[in-house]
Amino acid sequence: MRIRSLFFSLSTCLAGLMAAGPAFCADAVSLRLPWFLNVQSAGYVMAKEKGFYDKAGLDVTIMPGGPNLNSTALVASGANTFGTSDVGQILLGDANGMDLVVVAACFQRHPAGVISLAKSGIHSPADLKGKTLAYTEGGPWTLTKAMLAKAGVDLSQLKLVVSPSIELVANGSVDAETGFVINEAVALNLKGMKTSALLPSDYGVRTYAEAIFASRKTLETKPDMVKRFVASTQAGYDYAYAHQDETVKAITALNPQLDPRQQAAQLAMQESYIYTDYTRKHGACAFEPVVISETAKTLRDFGGLSKEIDVAKTYSTDFIPEKTP
Repeated sequence: MRIRSLFFSLSTCLAGLMAAGPAFCADAVSLRLPWFLNVQSAGYVMAKEKGFYDKAGLDVTIMPGGPNLNSTALVASGANTFGTSDVGQILLGDANGMDLVVVAACFQRHPAGVISLAKSGIHSPADLKGKTLAYTEGGPWTLTKAMLAKAGVDLSQLKLVVSPSIELVANGSVDAETGFVINEAVALNLKGMKTSALLPSDYGVRTYAEAIFASRKTLETKPDMVKRFVASTQAGYDYAYAHQDETVKAITALNPQLDPRQQAAQLAMQESYIYTDYTRKHGACAFEPVVISETAKTLRDFGGLSKEIDVAKTYSTDFIPEKTP
């Protein structure tokens, strides 16, 4: 079966060469998302839909993640070419010997934080004192602990319960919950429940989400392919946010279970997480190495990272296109 499949691929490629003259065979690339397909992945979807990947000689397959699909493990094993995840998860993977390298970071502000109903009066970390906060272990909780520490709020001053359900906020069982503002808060807002959010990024806790990464082996053996992938993805992000109605239609067509109204609201909210003063100057998905270092420190202090890692080896800025004036 493998020989037959390889023969078919070569035959298709040769046919394309004969039909198109100077054309070339596209590099087969798989991208593993951190979660199910939605507008969080708008940049990749539109890069594929609008042919940016094709023009760069890339045959890209976008694959959803999920509870039992870990993008870091799948890329480290060679099952996928690229993955996306929080920088923190990539660093934890490196600490476990995965040898992954961040090549782009598309969410400049992390959308994890503390979500509450506006009527709860929680508008600063100090307002959480004496309140009941639901949390689960993971990125949002790690970043929330870092935010509270910076604000001088001790965990002993909060009533903590373990739960992943945003419904506890909606029904008043808890005062607040750690989660992702770009989807969970939007869902409550669309139900007529006005929300308030505390974002660690607003309190000096810097890290990236939707970071694109690959194995070191891929970077060393196929650097030009990596450059083409990052540049095409950057173009996809720019197109997605310049054509938001078209983007929502494309993504909900791929995943009909999504609510178009919620996806449109989420996409609009995400824009400010992606386009900052830094990315307007350097281009979408560009990143600052110092933020990777800050993330490593946050993980050591609050996220259970005990093994020393060489942070300088966990990223490379060589693959971000230089932005032309």
